Amino acid sequence: MNSMEWLSYFRQNQLDRIPIAWHEGVHVCRHLRRPLGSSLARFQLGESSDGKRLLAAATRLAAHTGDGDHRDAIALFIAEEQEHSRTLARLLEQMQWPRLNRHWSDKWFQQCRHLLGFYEEISVLLMAEIVALKYYSAIRRGAEDELISKVCEQILHDEKFHIRFHCEYLHRALKKRPAVLRGVCWCTLSLMFAGAGVLVAWDHRVALSALDCSSREFLQDSWANFVAAREAIFSGEPFSWCDAGLRVTPQTTSPALQKHAL
Repeated sequence: MNSMEWLSYFRQNQLDRIPIAWHEGVHVCRHLRRPLGSSLARFQLGESSDGKRLLAAATRLAAHTGDGDHRDAIALFIAEEQEHSRTLARLLEQMQWPRLNRHWSDKWFQQCRHLLGFYEEISVLLMAEIVALKYYSAIRRGAEDELISKVCEQILHDEKFHIRFHCEYLHRALKKRPAVLRGVCWCTLSLMFAGAGVLVAWDHRVALSALDCSSREFLQDSWANFVAAREAIFSGEPFSWCDAGLRVTPQTTSPALQKHAL
């Protein structure tokens, strides 16, 4: 999909949201409330960035390339991430669990994002979104709560297309570069994700265990998702992910999305 098609997708996806019955409340097992609340609070904090730095970088790049549609698509991508933050905040409120103002993992993630330029920041965001696929899938399966299931279903739908969006952009950015440089990028992305996956598995190990998801399962499935994303970046094929316990079908009727459905 080109930038115009992605912009059309994001605009349509703003309208096609899964309804969540907040009035029904959250009903999780007592043993799950503390580890899940603590874990979700860290993810909520990570989703709460205002995105100003990323949007400014996208604006500068658009001035150079003339691709204003990509900049506008980035703005809508940021808006979806901010919606995830608000949704998770409301979920924490339903669980009567406090939000976080800061956490070392969020600080580390921000420093990695801001270390270099636009492409590197997109790469770091991509790592987080790939990890999120297994994380929210594990919550959806293990929490056994209808409201939480709907929240995870919406986030998973969005994140799958965020990953595809970034993979396609990185493919276009890398395909004209020398083979040696592409090889360096291949190794760098692999090392980045290995570090990110291990960090999240360790930091959220208590919640994952309570959700009946072992660290081994989390890392194996997350790595499989990363390999699919890496293949999409270097081959140009659309990113495709399927979880046996989850069938998320696109809500949108956008012609572009129908044509390029996952």
